[in-house]
Amino acid sequence: MQQLIEYIERFVKLNSEAIKELEKRTELESYTKNRHIIEAGQRCNKLWFLKKGMVRKYQIWDGKEITAWIHVENEMFTSLQSYAQNIPADEYLQACEETEVISITKTNSEKLARFTEFMIFSNALMEREFVNIDIHTKALNQRNARGKYEYLREIAPEMTGRAKLGHIASIIGVTQETLSRIRKG
Repeated sequence: MQQLIEYIERFVKLNSEAIKELEKRTELESYTKNRHIIEAGQRCNKLWFLKKGMVRKYQIWDGKEITAWIHVENEMFTSLQSYAQNIPADEYLQACEETEVISITKTNSEKLARFTEFMIFSNALMEREFVNIDIHTKALNQRNARGKYEYLREIAPEMTGRAKLGHIASIIGVTQETLSRIRKG
């Protein structure tokens, strides 16, 4: 729980009452390597904080897995469209390693919202995510394959150092063979 508290406190200081409520409204979950946390077609009603491990977010298009991102420790993740709009997910969330997460259901998140600190945190987190999506999309669209890989290594060194080569290649839209050549050269 301390990891999550420290993560939140990067955005806003929590008082003891807010911490107590957070502890009451969260659950620790464990997933074995390759187990799905969410599958396409399921409704996502949780936010997760990644305490230990890695989680891959991917979709299947024309029978091929397309990795959108891989989350590592001390990141929050969810199937955002499913969570926000209460619709079935169009993506999968899969543990890439033995993984421990702290989950917060949507109902419990709404109960935490009575604390100003959690509203500030939620707004700051969403703002940061939207800005990062904008920055990263533009940065990746303006680079060739080598530049995309170098950029990804710069912004996500932990992920690029641990994730499978094929998953990294998928994120930047190249084949595994092309990525192998980039990494050698």
